[in-house]
Amino acid sequence: MAETTKAKINVKEGTIELEGSESFVRGYLDEFKELLKSPSKVDISPSQDVEPKAPAAKKAPANKSTTTKSSTSKRSAPKVSMERFSIHSDGETPSLEAYIEDKKPGTGNGNIIAVIGHYITELLGEDSFSEGQIEYAYKMLKIKRPSHLRQIMINEKNKRDLFEPNAEDNTKWHLTRAGEIFVSDMLPES
Repeated sequence: MAETTKAKINVKEGTIELEGSESFVRGYLDEFKELLKSPSKVDISPSQDVEPKAPAAKKAPANKSTTTKSSTSKRSAPKVSMERFSIHSDGETPSLEAYIEDKKPGTGNGNIIAVIGHYITELLGEDSFSEGQIEYAYKMLKIKRPSHLRQIMINEKNKRDLFEPNAEDNTKWHLTRAGEIFVSDMLPES
C-alpha cells in the first residue's frame, strides 16, 4: 500500500494544501520554497490560482489540491475616447441641447443616455451609437459624466431594457423598441 504525504502551508491566510506521494509533495514544496524566496517575481491576481509546474519526470496524482487567497483591489474604469458627431442644428434637425431640453430626461443617466442615443439613431440616422459619442455628448452639454459609463449602460440595459449592445461591436449600442417608445412617446413626463 502506498503512503500518502500531506503538506499544509498558511502564509498569512493563504493556504496551500498538497496530498500525494512523498516525491510529489516534495517536488511542489521545493517549487513553493523558490516562490517564497523571491516574491517580487510572483504576481498573483485575486482570481488566479497558483499551480507550479510539476517536476519533469513525475506525474501528478488526481488527489492534489492547491488553493491561494489574496486581497481584492480596485480597478479603474477603462478610458472612453470621445467620438464627435453633429450636435448643432442644421435647419431640419434641432441641436442636441435643444432636443435634451425638449425631452426633459431629468438627471438619471439611463434617461439621458437613451435620449442621446435616440438623437443619434433617429434624428441623425445612424445605425447605432457608441460609448465615445455618449462621452462626447456629456462633455459638450456640460453634464457631469458618471465615472463608470460602460457599467452604468450595462446596469440600465439590465434594469429597464432601453438599449442593448451591438452583437458585432461591444462598444456600439442600439435603442430597443422599449427605448424608442420611452423617448418618443413618454418624454417629457407629464
